[in-house]
Amino acid sequence: MPRAARLPHRASPPAGAAGTNRRDSPRLTRVRRACATACIGLAMVAPGVAANAAPPRLTWRPLPPLPDRLGVAGPFVGTHHGALVVAGGANFPVTAGEDRWSVAKQWHAAVWVLPAPKVADGAGDTAAWEGMPPLQRPVAYGAVASTTHGIVCIGGEDGTAAGTAVTLLAWDAVERRLRARALPPLPRPLAFAAAAALCDVAYLAGGQHGTDAGSATDDFLRLDLAALDSPAHRDGAAAPLAWERLPRIPSGPRAFPVVVARPTAAGGVIHVMSGRRPRVGGPPGAIEALLDHVEFDPARYAVDAASGFRSRADLPHAAMAGTGVAAGPSRVVVVSGDDGTLWERGATLRDAHPGFQPFALLYDADLDRWDTLAPPPVNQLATPALPVAGGFVLISGEVRPRHRSPRAWHVTIHAADD
Repeated sequence: MPRAARLPHRASPPAGAAGTNRRDSPRLTRVRRACATACIGLAMVAPGVAANAAPPRLTWRPLPPLPDRLGVAGPFVGTHHGALVVAGGANFPVTAGEDRWSVAKQWHAAVWVLPAPKVADGAGDTAAWEGMPPLQRPVAYGAVASTTHGIVCIGGEDGTAAGTAVTLLAWDAVERRLRARALPPLPRPLAFAAAAALCDVAYLAGGQHGTDAGSATDDFLRLDLAALDSPAHRDGAAAPLAWERLPRIPSGPRAFPVVVARPTAAGGVIHVMSGRRPRVGGPPGAIEALLDHVEFDPARYAVDAASGFRSRADLPHAAMAGTGVAAGPSRVVVVSGDDGTLWERGATLRDAHPGFQPFALLYDADLDRWDTLAPPPVNQLATPALPVAGGFVLISGEVRPRHRSPRAWHVTIHAADD
């Protein structure tokens, strides 16, 4: 499998802005560090795994399955005020006896909420999904980030074109409903990207500007929602929110990357890894399954715009359309993705495809090293994992070409000796 080139530890400066394109002021840096410090406590409590300890164990417990009997790939999945939210997505609505490979893909606008799942002890079966008013349009394969203000749903596509719309979904636990609010649109259409948040700041990486793989991008952007709390913003006196263009992903364009926010004592970092892009010189449809891995440090970028990114250890194998979460202040767990080994045989294997090979990888930031964990029961990709108290959740997703799963899981992360 092709490997991405190793990168220098210094990235080129920003090449223009979609909005503000400025480095953080000292005051804003202090505010962000305070916010991230508050989040660090949550991140450290959830996994319960000390830095530099032996590789942890993952325990998978089922949650109530998504009410869609087929499941969906590419949904917006997030958490706010304790509720889990799944919105949109796409599948192939095959009926009994129908040829799955002749059925057209269908995009969805349905929204589901699991208001207060008892995930900490695996007792999520006592909760039930509730239907909410649908999205304004069917959409799938957007990026999503859960912030303190709500769930930021970014871009996506509807089968004809990528979009620019960005929506904030906030759960009102008193009235038991989702409140939707439009946020600044993307500078240009984007789908098949990935996002993560450090408290109030959503970071967006990669993706495609169209539905063809050749439109993959190396864009790296952020949207700071902290101003939503300011009286000046509420009164209309402050400058409007805007997407800020950060240094481009130094290892090149990609769609379906894995993006993880890892809180640190200095305020947190963003990991961008794997994904895919067209193979240079390859036949139509051939892809390069990427193994590369970079880390963006907002605090370092605030001091020196040329040093925001640094290269980190390559993954042992690709994890296209996969997902990962922080496991404490120095670790990242990747729990799904396509390693690319059967990519070129998918059209011929069809329903004989064995499914995406389950795997779990652990990255130790202190050692800059990957380890392999015991594999999960299933590999559900094209759906984001969500850190929650005690571990993380994984809801629906794709298990093999044209096959989705409605299954939902709560995963706890234990120290090896627990």
